[in-house]
Amino acid sequence: MPKSADYRQRLALINRLSSLPATQLDAVILALKPTQGLIPPVTAKPGDRASALFEWAESPIGCGLEKLEHVLEEVLAAAQANPGQSTSEETAANRRDAHIRGSVDNSNVVSGDGNRIEINYYGLPETKPKPTRKDRNEQLLIDAVWAEVADRLRQSLHNAILIHLDMAEQRSQVSRPWDSQLRTADQAPQPLAPDTHISEVFDRRDVGGKLLILGNPGSGKTTTMLDLAAELIKRANTQPDHPIPVMFNLSSWQNAKQGITDWLLSELKLKYGVSQKLGQTWLKQKTLLPLLDGLDELPPERQEPVVQAINEWLQSGEGPNRLLVCSRIEEYELYAAKLALNGAICLEPLTNTQLQDYLNSMQMGELWGTLQQDAALLELVRTPLLLSVSILANDAIDPVQWQQRQTTQERMTYLLDAYVERRLHEAVKSQEYPLGKEPTAKQTRRWLVWLAKGLRTRSEDEFLIEKMQPALLVTRQQKWLYGLIGGLIGGLIVGLIGGLIVGLIGGLIGGLIGGLIVGLIGGLIGGLIGGQDSIDTVESFDLSLSSFARKNFFKTLGGWLIVGLIVGLIVGLIVGLIGGLIFGLIVGLIGGLIVGLIGGLKSDIAVRVKPNQGIRASLKNTGVLLGISFPLLLIIRASFPLLLANILEVDLIDSIIDLASFSLLWASIYDSGKACAQHFALRVVLYRAGSIPWNYARFLNHCTERLLLQRVGGRYRFIHKLVQEHFAAMPMEREGGSG
Repeated sequence: MPKSADYRQRLALINRLSSLPATQLDAVILALKPTQGLIPPVTAKPGDRASALFEWAESPIGCGLEKLEHVLEEVLAAAQANPGQSTSEETAANRRDAHIRGSVDNSNVVSGDGNRIEINYYGLPETKPKPTRKDRNEQLLIDAVWAEVADRLRQSLHNAILIHLDMAEQRSQVSRPWDSQLRTADQAPQPLAPDTHISEVFDRRDVGGKLLILGNPGSGKTTTMLDLAAELIKRANTQPDHPIPVMFNLSSWQNAKQGITDWLLSELKLKYGVSQKLGQTWLKQKTLLPLLDGLDELPPERQEPVVQAINEWLQSGEGPNRLLVCSRIEEYELYAAKLALNGAICLEPLTNTQLQDYLNSMQMGELWGTLQQDAALLELVRTPLLLSVSILANDAIDPVQWQQRQTTQERMTYLLDAYVERRLHEAVKSQEYPLGKEPTAKQTRRWLVWLAKGLRTRSEDEFLIEKMQPALLVTRQQKWLYGLIGGLIGGLIVGLIGGLIVGLIGGLIGGLIGGLIVGLIGGLIGGLIGGQDSIDTVESFDLSLSSFARKNFFKTLGGWLIVGLIVGLIVGLIVGLIGGLIFGLIVGLIGGLIVGLIGGLKSDIAVRVKPNQGIRASLKNTGVLLGISFPLLLIIRASFPLLLANILEVDLIDSIIDLASFSLLWASIYDSGKACAQHFALRVVLYRAGSIPWNYARFLNHCTERLLLQRVGGRYRFIHKLVQEHFAAMPMEREGGSG
């Protein structure tokens, strides 16, 4: 159906969708794969679900009405060709137990009783069930982890292959191809059945929820961890007493003297925005179930110390009741100390039979024939990652160049090169850039090399735009320019505030001009001298004031009142006790309200769902605080002369008003406004150096479309650690920034 379809055609199509039996409508939705969460759950009215599907199809991100009508015709034709397999609502209602099951890993699992049918994608339901938790912060964390698991599984290379081969609707026919062995302390290694889910092993009595996953690079360790996380987050969502799984990468453990508890608190803050006090409470109450990846990604000298630190953490009683750790097997077997866990799963290389069966299930028998003729390539693709890479880059591999590679490392590098080149040059319809305006392959490679090198330097695997710091600047010129720009912006803001306050007393124009001159000079000097401070965003306020926030607010207010009384006593010795105490109480009250509101209204947990969310939130909160401050400023200027006229001298009253006004406005913009100015200055310098494009979020989203990056909320990571290492090993090409 063309986009210009008239009203009658559109109405006829939506009526056909609305009249479909539930199972046929589910089949249409399943085939089209609309954005998760846009279509109401199966419990909603059929008309509402059909309307939502129709609106999505004709939206800019949808499949188009022509594709929708085509899929509808296919579903109806399939139903007519198999009349014995009735999909009518009446038939479904008569079946008390309709279950079509497959492995949770990357498959569709359809289950239902009576008229209820639920379709699961990638190990998680299409629509998240209503949580049973009463604690709001726990619900927020569950939502964040749920989205993280769903996004990472949806963007996996395994799923990309199915989409690439137009087999996305056949996930239940294509399972994880690798085998595994289970080792426990009192038993010899035992092979696990191919259909054994990781959660079954994790729940075993002899494992007791303390498990290690071992395997070669690209063998499926992280994917297996995500499969477990999918099952655990479903339990946490429906069982109020079940611990909440949280995923962290041990590569960020930088300080050998830092305990695991302190490290987890900092990671909870960085990744999920959990306040330190709330994090301490959750760890103490065993509310969290840590899933730790990347043990082997630490520098060699820190790998064994972190093993010892984890063991001490578990033995101290501070650790969780259950824990999962992932590591490469080669490095782990070299450690003298071993993790004090109850069992280990070892992921095995793919056998010839598994490779053949997997490729046949993907309808790629020709590739299996090629592998049989090349022993070196066959040996290399025995890990799922490189098998996936070889499938997606199959037509970019030059047999002549391949034969020239002698070592395994050279062949792996060539295979990854072929994958990267395929992803950079493949024609992909971008949702981020207009046709012909996409970054060139050279620009994309340069910007990703810069990103990968930075992640390697910081021992990180995730990137947030708002967490970029001045430490990224490497030359003296870059640091000088950053300080200059940040100082000028800061001076401009301070000058405007000072000029506004002075202007209200002695003339607005003159005050603003004088304030701008003083502010710009001071900002320039301050920026050049001390412009390398870290950038700390002020991201979110919680107007509901949780228990933690209320306690923090009143504690801060009380502390400032005490400070005010002390200041008042000192001033009172000079101007008189009564006047001094009043002055001190006013200072304490204003200071306590400002600092208490800024600190006390911060959320206990701030989940990032959009790129650069922290900076946008900081800018927004600057406006919110200014909106609160200006009415208070007017009240102060109008009421203080009347209230204090018979108590204090006029000059002292004016001083109090000026001090209160400047403090109020300064506190409103200092933290959040400073973060925005610093971030803007940093982005300008990095763009000028050609390290990043101007619109960074758009570029990173574009790279997720090309299967080079994954995006989870506002965080980005490379599609696999080996791909990140591959980019980090590339040289930086010289090129100016654009895009």
